[in-house]
This record gives sequence, C-alpha cells and structure tokens, in this order.
Amino acid sequence: MYHAPSKRKKRTQLAFIYFLMVLSVISIVVVLILITQGYRFNHFDGKLEQGGLVQFNSRPTGATVSVDGMVLANRTASKITLSAGPHEVMISREGYTTWKKTVNVKPGSVLWLNYAQLLPVAPKVSTGATYTGVVTPLVAPNHKKLALFESSSQPVISMTTINTDKPETKKLTIPAGVYTVPGEGVTSDFSLVMWDANNRYLIVKHVYGDKTEYLSVDTDDLSHSRNITTSLGVDIANVRYSMANSGMAYILTMSHELRRADLEQSTITGPLVSNVAEFSMPDRDTVVYTTLADEKGARSVGYLTSGLSTAKQLKSFADISTAPLHISTGIYYSQRYVVISHGDTVDIYRGNLPSSDTKASIELKDVASYQIPGGADYLGLSPSENRFVYAAKGTKITTYDLELLHSSVVTLSTPLDREPEWMDGYHLINTSDGRGSFYDFDGTNAQVFAQNIVKQPAFMADGNTYLYYFAQAGLEIKLQRIRMIE
Repeated sequence: MYHAPSKRKKRTQLAFIYFLMVLSVISIVVVLILITQGYRFNHFDGKLEQGGLVQFNSRPTGATVSVDGMVLANRTASKITLSAGPHEVMISREGYTTWKKTVNVKPGSVLWLNYAQLLPVAPKVSTGATYTGVVTPLVAPNHKKLALFESSSQPVISMTTINTDKPETKKLTIPAGVYTVPGEGVTSDFSLVMWDANNRYLIVKHVYGDKTEYLSVDTDDLSHSRNITTSLGVDIANVRYSMANSGMAYILTMSHELRRADLEQSTITGPLVSNVAEFSMPDRDTVVYTTLADEKGARSVGYLTSGLSTAKQLKSFADISTAPLHISTGIYYSQRYVVISHGDTVDIYRGNLPSSDTKASIELKDVASYQIPGGADYLGLSPSENRFVYAAKGTKITTYDLELLHSSVVTLSTPLDREPEWMDGYHLINTSDGRGSFYDFDGTNAQVFAQNIVKQPAFMADGNTYLYYFAQAGLEIKLQRIRMIE
C-alpha cells in the first residue's frame, strides 16, 4: 500500500533540490569566470592553467591567422585564448606579404595584435602628382592634403589632395605684402615649418640674405595670411602654432625667451620662460621646454600649461652643460607620461602635471630608464595613441612599449638626419637609404615598398588606402602611390 511522503520528508527533498540548483549555478558561474580569465584544463598534465586573450586584426581584414602552425577557424578580426608563454603567430592573405611575430602571452592578460600591416605582393602603383621639385613636404594632421614648395626661391605652395582616388594639385601664391621682397641680388629661401591642428594654416620660414622671417599662411583665404615677425616686432628663432588655438602661437625669440603671441591681434606676452634652448607642444594642454646652461653649468626641463603665464620646472641636471637634453610628453589611455633624455640616459615617468601656475607638487612615478650611447638626437612618442616612446641616435631607434613595458631597438641601414617618421601609431617608415620601407615598432616585419626613391618623407593618406612616396622621373619628381587595400 502506497504512503504519501510526510511533509517533513517533502521539505527535505525540496531543500536538497534547491541546494543542488544553487550549487549548479555557483559552479557554472565559477566556470564562466575561470573561462573569461583565461583558465583552461591541460589534459596532458591534469592541471588548471591560466592563459591570456589575444585579439587579432590586420589591414586589410579577412586574413588567415595561424598560431604555432595551427590555422584558426576565424579570419581577422578575431580572438582566441592562448596558454601563457611564447607563441609563433602568422597572419596571411592571398596577394599580400605574410606578417610573422613571436609573442609572449601573459596569464590573465589581453594582448592586442591589431596592427598587422600587409603589403600587396604586386602593388598597383599610380602617379598622384608631378612636381618640378620638392622642398619641405608636409602632410596635414588629418592626412587629407599635402603641401610643399617646388622651388625654395619662389613663394608658391603646391597643395595636393591625397585622400581621393583622383588627387588634384593647386598653386597658392603667398601675397607679396605678406613677406619681405628682397633687394636686388638677394635670393629668397622659402620652407614649410608646420601645419596648425585644424589643417588650415601653415607656418612658412623665409630666409633672405642674412635675415629670417616667419609667415602664417591661410590656405583657405590667402588674404588673411600675415607676417608673424614684422607684426610682432621680435626676432624669432622658432615658432609653433598652439595646439589648442590656431590663432595663438608660441614664440622662441633669438634672445632665448619663450613667449605666447596672439596672431590675430598681433600682440605678444613678456617672457614666460627665459634661457630656453628648445620647446615643443606635444598636445593641446602642455608646452615642454629645455634650458641652456646657467652660470653654474646646470640645465633644466619644465612645462607650461597652455594659456598660462607661469612655468613649472620638472628636473634639473648639473652635469650636462653640453650633453643632449630633450623632453616630451603624451597621454596613453588617460595616463600622462613624461620622457626626458639627459646625457646617455632616457627616463620615462607616469603621473600628473598639475597646472603650471599652482604650487601643487609634481608626483611622477618611474616607469623605465635605459641608455642611449652618445645621447638621443630625437625623442618623442608615437602618434595617435602615444603608446611608444622613441629615442633615436644615428642608425638606432629605441622604442619602449608603454603597454607591454618592453624596449626594442630598430637598426637602420643609414643614419637618421631628421625625426623618425611614423606611418601610423604602430609602424615606422624610412626613406633615408634611397628605398622605401616600413616595419613594426620593434623592427620586425620590415617590408620594402619601393626602390630608388627620393629622400623625402613617405606617408599614408586618410583612410589608409594609399601609401605615398616621391620618385625621380627625369627632371621631375612624381608623387607615387601604392594602393594598399584592394
């Protein structure tokens, strides 16, 4: 005869079922957490191991990814969790060169391999423009147009659109009233210095005889161009547009004073910093500078917050009166980094730079320090994200990865005679040895894209479809371009 379970037994059974359900949910959550943190069960030794997530991408996308010889199911963009340790990665696509790199995956980390640049095996080369000469070519910050002088003796700027399938070139003649017309027998020498952040204005340096003047040329309306030197009434050693306001500029006078000028009102401040050797404005918020040696032989580096009138000293050095001294700064993932090259040493710091007119203390934490024999000639951070610090000397470019905290040395075939050039935020580009080549920030995946080219900058256009370079063609120079994405 069947007897129904007692209420007490039902409650016990129900509690046991709830317990199993809760335990199952907890187990599933734990497993999911372990999976998201990269944990996998190793069937060979029976251990639970933590790996790392690797994100792949390439330009162009749709490339095949192989890890340690095994082809992944998904093409770029893709991702996979790999065991901790070194792995051989290969990214390939039909019709393009293959990208290879040995990477080290750290437990619980995310490794971004999202910068593989593939070069067409048989690139389609076309001519974007033809010039009689090329003097100080400058690409606008938005990589949509190129400016240059075809002759340094003529006040005519050639402006070429580079982000279209059919580039067009127009001539901009600087009005005679903007620059000083030299006397008989005296020649002019025009060169470009920089674009403003809004891709409209150009600073032009004009040397005539033993005199130098700087011009601000409005490429949209030439009638609004002005002579910075004569309008301010100061002898200028260097001038840079403010990154925050194109109507403002920072001036280094011949007497080594750093001043700020209102170009529209033709006014200039008194000295903001004295005894300045060099300065730059890496971002819209900060001007950095180095000083000449004082009476005791000491030199210093410091900064000035944009728009303010009081500077703040960062570091002082007593023993490098004649040794190289440079400073740069940038923001990588909301973190401020400061890089100082003094003598043979490069120091990297992380922290905040309080407003330069306050008495707040500067708190910088050491990130890395390494040696550059002979001292760096060039120092800075890579464009876009500011992920890489670079310090260059002769044929060596030392890069430091702020993400992976690792340094690499790139060796060129000929010494640099200008700032290292970046094709984008991850790739260096070089034309100093008569051929065009680009390579990853660590020197790997070097790819030659052109031979026998003119020793002028090469660059990518907006959209990364075209790679431009200059090539000699008889008495002319052609602006050649490679279509990088088919």
